[in-house]
Parts: sequence; C-alpha cells; structure tokens
Amino acid sequence: MKYCPECGNKLIDAIVDETKVRKCNNCGYVDWGNLINVAAVVVAFNDKNEFLMVSLKGREKGKLTFPGGYRNIGETIEEAAIREFYEETGMRVTDLELYKFFTKDEQRLLWVVYRGVLPKEIKFVDNNETEEIYLVSKDHRIDESKLRGLLTKQVYLEILKWFFS
Repeated sequence: MKYCPECGNKLIDAIVDETKVRKCNNCGYVDWGNLINVAAVVVAFNDKNEFLMVSLKGREKGKLTFPGGYRNIGETIEEAAIREFYEETGMRVTDLELYKFFTKDEQRLLWVVYRGVLPKEIKFVDNNETEEIYLVSKDHRIDESKLRGLLTKQVYLEILKWFFS
C-alpha cells in the first residue's frame, strides 16, 4: 500500500516493534502488511427505481460515489453500512441485502456492497462528508468523469447494466 487509508498521505518505511512496516507520519496509521481494509457500501433504491449517490466535500469535493465507509471495530459490516449511509445522508436505509464484493488490491481494500431501500421521503441532512445527493435512473445519469475512483465506476456501471438493461 502506498497511501494511508485514513488520511491519504504517502506511507513511509519504518520499524515498529522490531518489524518493518509502512507508516503514516501524519495520522500514525501503521500498515502491518497483513490487513484487509473493509468498507461497507450501499446502493439504495426508491420505488421509482432510482438509486442514490453522494457528492463529496473536502479534498475530494465534487467527486461522486455511493454512501459508505470503513467498518468500526465491534460492529458488523451491515451495521457499518447502515451507520455510514446515515452519516453521509441523514437518512435511514432499510431492507439491506448483500449485493456483491469488489476489491482494490493495491489498497488491500474490500468493498462489501449492499442493496437497500431508500425512505419514502428523500430528505438530505447536511453533514461534514457529503455536499449533496443525486438520484440516478435509467434516464437521468451522472457525468462519469466525476466518479470518485475505479471501484465507484465499477459498481456504477454494473448497477446500470444489471438494473437498467
């Protein structure tokens, strides 16, 4: 792994507890070389067959992705998906079903993607991660150049193909 999964800074070679590791001098993250970072991601649909995407704030301002994030110690992956969806939208997703796994080996990252149901009333709550939300449908798609990265693009294109073909 080249970059810190916590803050995005470049990792440097270091020795910790007499073990060669990669470490982030910014936030202190240590890559022990044997971890898999697990993120829970939600593709949530409404009854009009539209799905929700979020536009990010911060250093990735304007990039589009699906609500989700890393699992906290002590919570299930499904609990992480529900929590992250709420943190990034202010809404409660229901009826989660495991959809598929996606990986990004250079980050040792596993995306556990769920399909869920949006609440009847779509009401975005401002927060520190998400700038705004978008509802995507067969007839209302987003600019693919704004997608956050390869995993987002993979999921987005597969969802379009699977649900709207």
